[in-house]
Amino acid sequence: MIAFVEGELVDKQPDGITVSVGGIGLYMDVPLSTVQALGAQGSRVRVETVLHSREDGMQLYGFATVDEKRLFEVLITLPGIGPGVALNILSGATVAEFTAAIINEDVGKLVSLPKIGRKTAQRLIMELRDKLASMDTGKGEALPVAPSGEAPEVDDAIMGLVALGYDQPEARKQVIRVMSDSAETPAAEEIIRLVLRNQGGR
Repeated sequence: MIAFVEGELVDKQPDGITVSVGGIGLYMDVPLSTVQALGAQGSRVRVETVLHSREDGMQLYGFATVDEKRLFEVLITLPGIGPGVALNILSGATVAEFTAAIINEDVGKLVSLPKIGRKTAQRLIMELRDKLASMDTGKGEALPVAPSGEAPEVDDAIMGLVALGYDQPEARKQVIRVMSDSAETPAAEEIIRLVLRNQGGR
């Protein structure tokens, strides 16, 4: 089993990357979120991986975070949800957004994802609600539930954190954590301040 790959990012496409490891180029299919999170071509990267058996051989799948990898592994255990559909889900929503949609039974959010119809959305909710509610993020905490109908302040705060050096998935996760503790939606500047305070600066 290949748990992760570290090396030089030699090629980066919207749906796949190639990482050079010890003179060998390893190609892996990845969700769009991973493509966005990785650095520029030529940079050194660490990619969490899943080696999946298919009828025509083996295929390596890569993820920027352990949370994405875990969600992918959960999704592909479900009947009718193959690796391709799982990657589409991860390309269309962050782990926190997808988890929130499942826990909140937000069928509208789920059917907005590529190749997810209403029946599939309802089945995902039924089969994953309890699993995702208790899923570990790797830090001993439950996955945060995203607020329904994100306000413009949320997007502005995420963009501000990205400008400060956070990658987008991490920025979104931290903003959601702050928002879950707030009765009202603070201004973007206040959200950023709270995130930085919780993180001890950056």
